Amino acid sequence: MKRIAIVLTANLLVLLSGAILCAQETTNSKTVTYKTVGEKELKIHVHFPPDWKAGDRRSAIVFFFGGGWNSGTVGQFEFQAEYLAGRGMVAARADYRVKSRDGVTPDKCVEDARSAVRWMRKNSKRLGIDPKKLIASGGSAGGHLAACTMIAESVEAEGDDLAISTVPQAMLLFNPVLSFENEQMLTRLGENKHLARKISPTSHLHKNAPPALILFGTNDRLKVFGDEYWKKAEEIGVRADKYIAEGQGHGFFNRPPWRERTLIAADKFLASLGFMEGEPTVTVPETTEQATVGRRKVHPNVGNWPELFKPNLSNAIFTQGVWTVEDGVLTASEDQAIWTKKDYDNFVLDLEFKTASGTNSGVVVYCTDMENWIPNSVEIQIADDYAEKWAKSPDTWHCGAIFGHLAPSKSMVKKPGQWNRFTVRCRDRQINVALNGQRIVSMDMSLWTSAKTNPDGSEIPPWLNKPLSKHPTHGRIGLQGKHAGAPIWFRNIKIRELR
Repeated sequence: MKRIAIVLTANLLVLLSGAILCAQETTNSKTVTYKTVGEKELKIHVHFPPDWKAGDRRSAIVFFFGGGWNSGTVGQFEFQAEYLAGRGMVAARADYRVKSRDGVTPDKCVEDARSAVRWMRKNSKRLGIDPKKLIASGGSAGGHLAACTMIAESVEAEGDDLAISTVPQAMLLFNPVLSFENEQMLTRLGENKHLARKISPTSHLHKNAPPALILFGTNDRLKVFGDEYWKKAEEIGVRADKYIAEGQGHGFFNRPPWRERTLIAADKFLASLGFMEGEPTVTVPETTEQATVGRRKVHPNVGNWPELFKPNLSNAIFTQGVWTVEDGVLTASEDQAIWTKKDYDNFVLDLEFKTASGTNSGVVVYCTDMENWIPNSVEIQIADDYAEKWAKSPDTWHCGAIFGHLAPSKSMVKKPGQWNRFTVRCRDRQINVALNGQRIVSMDMSLWTSAKTNPDGSEIPPWLNKPLSKHPTHGRIGLQGKHAGAPIWFRNIKIRELR
């Protein structure tokens, strides 16, 4: 994407509605305080098109990040914002208060989102935007905030100019929560049903509501919110376009190729409403699955790769007698892990494993404390998903999951007694997992900023008490032993270090 610099001289202070632009700016964006709550300044990051100039009347969009109203960062939608700015829109990313940092409940998050929209409309001339061409967007909890801007009368921040409408002209909602009027959501508001209704977009849907594009993966448990919204919108004649990603879970739009695919859908949707012109310019990256026939290259050719552990285990750390190798198959007699003697950072690990009935094991990466490894590492789960105990466990406990944090897009493990192929790719904070010819997990650890809740709002097991965003991206590699009384077998354990 081409960028044209907006030059800011060192001695120039630009004022927008009394807010001073930050001194450290990127070449095509500005960061402004749009609201102050107590001592906390809430920032909005504004991306301008290459040919932007004061006095323009451009379409604009504001993004709200996800994180279960508990965490998350304003960096989430930077890729989308820069793309849409390149397509001629003014694109903003708004920060807001969250529970982990500010001790607030979701209604306060909604207040901040509504304040951000009002700020953009109030400053439309200085931003070079048309206040009647404003789009609200966000993902998960951020999608909820964006949808709440369509509610004419909702929760309002003290001091807001209520004469300025928050209702957008369109909405782009990435796997959003769209109602608080259910038992699970009510608990976040102290069972306050009146407040829950005020921040439940579906309950306020009416015939003059703005058009929306709502995007969900078929494996997302929050898709029920989209189903309810779509049904009501159809009944009353409101445009609510569907984008369904087959086999994808929550947050699928954060990673390639879905990030680009959803952007193309968003581009076409906005163009259909007259907010942009021309065809999408984003390119969908070629994936391994697209580039090959069947499953041949989802897993690498490891013919010349070195073994992670030597046949005699001389380069491994383990309790003697617990781990043994016979005919190239590694197994354990107790619930103890085996570890590499060296640390690894960027690498691809490829192996085969075989489960028994009820197996619960794992591949452990980035371990910084072998004695207390569970909260000090990242575990890629191995489990017998056919066993009732594990089948009924949370999705983030299923085979291939980043345990406790990110569920696989689908269950690909074979029945007990059969060998499975596992590939784990770790490069900095990006972890990708493929199982039996299918890529099932893609994680950006930097999005996991909370130790209590995942970006989709689901709970993290309490024994995993450190946020992954702060976890080191180097450490020992380990294999979990005979956990929960069921054995596990490994073979052909190969590694390639990435430079």
